[in-house]
Amino acid sequence: MFIGAIIIIGFTFVQTFSPNFTIHILGRAGVGLGQGLMLPSGPVYMGEIAPVEIRGTMMSLWQLMYSVGALGSYLVALFMGWHSELGNWQWRMVLIMQVVAPAIFVFTVWMDPESPRWLIYNDRNDEAQAVLAKLRSDEDVDREMEEISEYINAERANNPGTFAVYQMLFTKANMLKRLAMAIFINFSQQTTGQSSLNSYSSKIYNKIFNNQNTTNIINVVNSVCGILFTLNSTIFVDRLGRITILVVGALGMAVSMLIVSVVGMVTEANGTLYQMGTGIGLVSMFFVFIFFYKPSWGATVWIYTGEIFPMTVRAQAVGIASQTQNVASVALSYLFPVMLAAWGWKTFFVFMGYNFFIAAICHFFYPETKGITLEDMDALFDGKPATVSVAEPDTEKKV
Repeated sequence: MFIGAIIIIGFTFVQTFSPNFTIHILGRAGVGLGQGLMLPSGPVYMGEIAPVEIRGTMMSLWQLMYSVGALGSYLVALFMGWHSELGNWQWRMVLIMQVVAPAIFVFTVWMDPESPRWLIYNDRNDEAQAVLAKLRSDEDVDREMEEISEYINAERANNPGTFAVYQMLFTKANMLKRLAMAIFINFSQQTTGQSSLNSYSSKIYNKIFNNQNTTNIINVVNSVCGILFTLNSTIFVDRLGRITILVVGALGMAVSMLIVSVVGMVTEANGTLYQMGTGIGLVSMFFVFIFFYKPSWGATVWIYTGEIFPMTVRAQAVGIASQTQNVASVALSYLFPVMLAAWGWKTFFVFMGYNFFIAAICHFFYPETKGITLEDMDALFDGKPATVSVAEPDTEKKV
């Protein structure tokens, strides 16, 4: 993650001070590379240091901070939109603000403890015990050290090397199944319609209100609501479970897309689309969409992806799965404007149908991981009894 942050900082300056379009694109690609290194690592790290009882709650903070960052970017864009006298610095200032978060990270990451699972995997057991002593109650340290050590020793004995890790992911049925499941939900995170709304929200809002300042204000309010909505995951993910939240979120998004399509088509046909009441109604439904998206397919996808793989392949598998978000986002960045131009408001029927589809897939084919330790995920996905931790850390039951 440290290396990724350094790359983001360096290429942000390249992008901001680029003398031409080619260098600007090079800087943008470099920032994307840095993000690609950081994004998979964060959920993996958070999942490995968190107690099982609150693992989902802690991992949801990843998406929460993403929403905070989005709010910051929209606030900067709103402020700079009022200062056209700055010329090129009106957009350069928006870009250079990308260095703030990674710069803070670079100077504070050294305060964070290393993953105890990684330390044990690399034969640094004394350091792992010291980390667990800081993160757990005294009675849990020895028990967790024993569980992690036993599991990792068994894993390490069967670990044939780095290349074979990737080979294992694509050839071992148990791993390939989990990788396919992770790829599907990460791809779907963008194809719910979120990616298109995120990239083209300004274009959609301008189509409704025909006013850039109004659009900027809506984006800011949307980001504030995104933070508040993500808190639903923080509060409920370790109570309701991952799959329940994913299914309810997908159904809510599907219904909101249905309403957007119908309202948009009817009001455009009768000439009332650009009336203030219609605009407020449509924007409200986009907010409803975000209400369901943020705690579910925004936060919970990261949680589920980060906890279902064994230590040997976890980092690589999460990296592969999370990159499919970029694949889906790039594809939709080309497809969505074409669909919107050709089909208009009917485009949102496509997202409606896909959201109903992913709700069904998650309900019928995805096992619940709430309360399952990382070391018991193999048993869960092999269809064997797994230990579930409930309310109290020392209270366990077999399922």
